[in-house]
Amino acid sequence: MTPADHAARRWGGTVHRLISHRENAVYEMRLPDGSKAALRHHRPGYQSLASIADELAWTAGLADQGFPCPRPLTTDSDDLLATEDGQVFSAVTWLDGTPLAAQNLHDAQRQSTFAALGRLLSDLHRLTQGMGNIGAARPSWDLDGLTGPDPLWGRFWDTPPTNDPRRQKLAAARDTARDWLKGLKSPVQCLIHADALAENILGTPESLWLIDFDDCGHGYALYDLGVALTQHWDQPYLPDIAAALVDGYGANVSPDDLYKFMTLRCLASAGWVQGRMAADDPRTQTYVDRAVACAERHFGV
Repeated sequence: MTPADHAARRWGGTVHRLISHRENAVYEMRLPDGSKAALRHHRPGYQSLASIADELAWTAGLADQGFPCPRPLTTDSDDLLATEDGQVFSAVTWLDGTPLAAQNLHDAQRQSTFAALGRLLSDLHRLTQGMGNIGAARPSWDLDGLTGPDPLWGRFWDTPPTNDPRRQKLAAARDTARDWLKGLKSPVQCLIHADALAENILGTPESLWLIDFDDCGHGYALYDLGVALTQHWDQPYLPDIAAALVDGYGANVSPDDLYKFMTLRCLASAGWVQGRMAADDPRTQTYVDRAVACAERHFGV
C-alpha cells in the first residue's frame, strides 16, 4: 500500500484514483458511506504543518459562514492532518463542478462569470476580515513577498540567463512595482486566496466555488483580482472582464491598478518556474515573455 492508501484509512476511506498532481497530489477518496472526498498529499517542503493547519482552519471558518469552498474533514482521531512515512495528508469535501478552465465561454457568459467571481472574492475578503487574527503561520503576499530581495515564489529577475536583456527588464519592473506598492493609500490587506485561476474556480455564475487554497497568505486584497486576470492578459476582451470583475467586487478600483496587480502575479509566476522547469523549457520562456510584456505595458519599464 502507498502512503496515500494508508492515509486514506485515517478518514475511513480508500483511494479511488489520482485527480491531479501539481503542487500537491490530489486523489479521489471513497468514504464508508459511499460518498467521495478529496485526499490531498501535500508537497514536501512547500508549506509547514502549522501553515497547512492554518489554511484548513481558515477554510473551515469560511465554510461555516456559508462561503462556497471545500470543507476540511477530520480523521478518526479528530485531526485535520495525517502523516504517513513523513508525508502530510489532509482531506476536504468533494465538489462536483466544471472548472472555468474547461468551459468555452462566449463574451456575455465571460462577463457574467467575472462579475460573479468579483462577488465571490468580495465575500471572501469580507468574511475573512470578520474572522479576527487568523492564519499566523501563512506566508505573506505583501510588499516583500512580491517585490523584496527574496520574493515568495523566487527572484523572478534571475530567471532569464545572465546576458538576456529580459533580466534587466524584470529587475526594473521589480523596483518600479515596489515603489508603486509603497505609494498605495491604505490598501486593504487580509488573508487572500492568491491563486484564483480558472482551474481553481468551479461552476457557473449562478453557483461558483473556490478551491485549492494551498497558496493562500496575507496580502493585498486586489492581488486576488489581478491573479484572476492573468490568463487573459493579452486578450482583446481583457478590459470587459476587468470591468465586470470590479463591478461584481463592488469597489472603486481603477483598471490601471488592477492591471498592475495582474502584472505582479505574472512577475511572481516567472519566479515560480525556477526549479520546476528547465531554463530552456518553452514554458519557462512563455512565463518570462508574459512577465516582460506586462511589465512594459503596465509599469513602463
